[in-house]
Amino acid sequence: AYVLERCLIRLLYNEGSIQLYVFVLNGGAVDWKSAKQSIFATSSAEAEYIVAFDASKEAVWVRKFISRLGVVLTIEEPIIMYCDNTGAIVIANESGITKGARHFRTKVHYLREVIKYGDIKLEKVHTDDKLADLFTKALIFPKHSEHTRNIGMLPASRLM
Repeated sequence: AYVLERCLIRLLYNEGSIQLYVFVLNGGAVDWKSAKQSIFATSSAEAEYIVAFDASKEAVWVRKFISRLGVVLTIEEPIIMYCDNTGAIVIANESGITKGARHFRTKVHYLREVIKYGDIKLEKVHTDDKLADLFTKALIFPKHSEHTRNIGMLPASRLM
């Protein structure tokens, strides 16, 4: 499964959103991105949607690349991207003009098209299961261990 996550970090010297997503294939992280959003988001739904848009472009490229390799049989299915923001998921899956998304219409149309064509599928993930928290929060040990296992990271002691 491919995982998408957005986190909001207020920097003391420069307020803005930091976006983060991680792609997991066959139990291992294969691609990830953490960067300051270039667009100021006016809501958490918009910020999450911007990340979904950026991640969907990467997901489409990854899907085409893997398909051409011919080694992963399940690539015929849509890439599942997980998001914990219901508003962003609604905007992505609705057709027509969405009131809260009028000002970022190009991104709306692209993401809706890749969903419609079956390249990706955007699904809700519970807040406790966001793998990107591993990169953005100080987690208690059991949760940290669970998330590191879920992206394919193993303790060094298991490799020896």
